[in-house]
Amino acid sequence: GMLQRAAAAAAPKRWWLANSTAPLLAPAYAAHQRSVPRLPIPPLGETLERYLRAAQPLQTLEEHAATRAAVAQFFDTDGPGLQRLLEEADAALPHDSSYLESLWYRLAYLGPRSPVPIHANPCFTLAPPSRHTPPLERAAGLLAKAAQWAHALRTGTLTAPTAKGGSPLCMALLPAVLGTARIPRQGCDVLHSASAPDAAAVCRRGEWYSVPLFDATGAPLPPATLLDSLKQLPPAAAHAPAVGALTAWRRDEWAEARAALSSSPQNESSRKAIDEALLVLSLDDSAPASPTELARASLCGDATARWYDKLQLLVFADGQAAINFEHAPQDGAQVVSLASHLAEAGEHEAGEHEAGGRRAAARAAPPRRLRFDVSPELGAKVEAARACAAAEAAALDLDTATVRSVSAGWAKGRGVSLDGVVQLSFQLAHRRLTGGLSSTYEACSTQSFSHGRTEVIRPVTRESAALLQRLEEGDADAAALRAALDAQRRLVADCQRGHGHERHLLALLVQAEEAGMPTPGLFRDSGWATVTASLVSTSGLRSPALGWFAFGPVARQGVGLGYLLSPDGVALCATSFRGSGAPRAADLAAAVDEACTTLRGAVETLIPAPQPTSKL
Repeated sequence: GMLQRAAAAAAPKRWWLANSTAPLLAPAYAAHQRSVPRLPIPPLGETLERYLRAAQPLQTLEEHAATRAAVAQFFDTDGPGLQRLLEEADAALPHDSSYLESLWYRLAYLGPRSPVPIHANPCFTLAPPSRHTPPLERAAGLLAKAAQWAHALRTGTLTAPTAKGGSPLCMALLPAVLGTARIPRQGCDVLHSASAPDAAAVCRRGEWYSVPLFDATGAPLPPATLLDSLKQLPPAAAHAPAVGALTAWRRDEWAEARAALSSSPQNESSRKAIDEALLVLSLDDSAPASPTELARASLCGDATARWYDKLQLLVFADGQAAINFEHAPQDGAQVVSLASHLAEAGEHEAGEHEAGGRRAAARAAPPRRLRFDVSPELGAKVEAARACAAAEAAALDLDTATVRSVSAGWAKGRGVSLDGVVQLSFQLAHRRLTGGLSSTYEACSTQSFSHGRTEVIRPVTRESAALLQRLEEGDADAAALRAALDAQRRLVADCQRGHGHERHLLALLVQAEEAGMPTPGLFRDSGWATVTASLVSTSGLRSPALGWFAFGPVARQGVGLGYLLSPDGVALCATSFRGSGAPRAADLAAAVDEACTTLRGAVETLIPAPQPTSKL
C-alpha cells in the first residue's frame, strides 16, 4: 500500500518536471484544449491479447509458447497490481497531460546518449516554390512565414486543428515547435523553452548571427525587411570555429563540452542567443543535385553549419529548403502544421520584395554577430564532434524513389487503404531481400488525445504473413488479400483510439521499475525483444507542403523507411547502415517499388473495383 501511494505521488512530480518549461497555449485555445479527451489506459487483458498477436508471426512455435506462458503469468501475478498503480498515477495527473508523456520524453528522446542527427532528428524537404527563388530570398520568405505562424499561435489566431470528422486535436505540443532547445546533460537531457523568442539564429559558413524577426510592437517583420537583414551578413571569415558541430556529438560528450563552451560571458551570451532563438536558419553552401543528395544533406549534411538541438530551417545555395527537427518536444504532425504554413510562402513573395525592397532598407536591423572564443582545448572538442558526425554520415546509406504504381488516387478508386498497401509492400520487399519477416514499426499519431504523442502499429500480422507466403507461391486469393488489409485497418483504428499494446506495456514496465520490483517475466521473455526490435522502422505522412521525409534506422542492423502518400504516388526515402548486414538502401527502395507493382496487380486481379453509385 505504501509503495503504491509513493508511486502515485511521484507521478505528477515527474509530469511537472517534463512540462514546467513548456510554453503555454494562448487563452483563446483553452476551451478547444479542454474538449480534447485524455489518453485512455486500455484494459490489461486486451493489451496482452494484442501483444500476443504482434509476437506470433515473428516467432517459432516454441518461442510463442514461452511468450504465451509469460503473458499468462503476468496476467495472474504482477499485471493487475501494476495496472492499478498506473491508473492511480494517471488519475493524479492534471487534465492537460497523459500517462505516457513524461516517461516518453525520457525513454524515447532525452535519455538515449547517441548523437541526435540520423538517430533521432528526422527531416522534411520542402516542396519547391512555383518559381525559382534565390537562397536569401527563399530564406527571408520562410523566416517571415515561421514568425507569422508563431505570432498567430501566441495571439490565438492560428486555426485550431481538427481531425477529418471535425473532432478537436491536441494543441499542447504546438508552442514547443519553435523557441525550444534541447540542452545536453549527463545521463539525461532537458528541454528549455524561451519565454518570448523574437529572433532567428543564422549560421553561415560556421559563423553565427542573430536576426530579429519581429518589430518593436511584436508584429512579424515582412519578407522584404528580413531579406535586407540577410543581405547585410558579412562575407564569412576564412576559418570560423564551427561550434554547431558539438550538437552532432554523443550527448554526454556534448554535455561536458558545453561547460567549456560557456566559459566566458561572451560565449555564454552567444550560446544563449542560439538556445533562445525562435529557430535556427542554416545557409548551406552546397546545392544538392538530386533528391537523394537533398535528403542526405537535410538529414546529416555538414555538421559545421547545423545546430541539431533545435528546429532548423536549411536553405541551400540553389534555393532548395528543408526542415531538420529535434524530436523530443514534438512529433511529425506538429511540424507538418508549421511546414504547411511555410509552403504558402512562395506565391506572393516576389512582388513584396520588389515593391518593399527600397522602403524596407531603413528599417532592417543588421544581423548581430554571435561571437565564440574557442580555446585550443575546446577547438579539439569541436573537431572531434565534427569527425564523429562525418563518420556517422559516411556510414549511412540513403536512397530515394518515387513509386508510381500505387497512389492515393488509385487506392480511392479501388476502395483500399493506400497506407495498408504500402505497409504490405514493405513486408514483401523485406521478405524478398532477407528471406523472412522482421519486427516492423509504423508510427501512429495519437494527437486526438491530450498530450497523446504517438502509438506504434506493428503491421506484421498472421494475416500479412499468410498473404506474402501465398503471393510468393503464386496462389494468393481475394480472401487472403482482404484479410491482410482488414487486419492492418483494425490495428490502425485501435492505435488511433489509444488502444495499441506497446506504449501501455512500456508504462507498466516503468511502474514496476519505480516501485522497485524485479522486472516481470513478460519483459524478460525473448518475445518482448523480438516484437520491439523495430528492424524495419517506418513512418508515413500526407502533405503537399513536403517533398521528401527521411530518418535513420532505429536499430544498427535495421532500415528506415520514410514515405509521403500523395494523389499520384509515394515518395520514399530508404536508409540503412553500411556494413551492418542490412539491405542496401538502393536495393530496398527498388524492392519496395517492385513489391508495390506486385500488390497493385493482386488488388486489381482479386478485388473488384467498387461500382460508382448511380445518381438516378
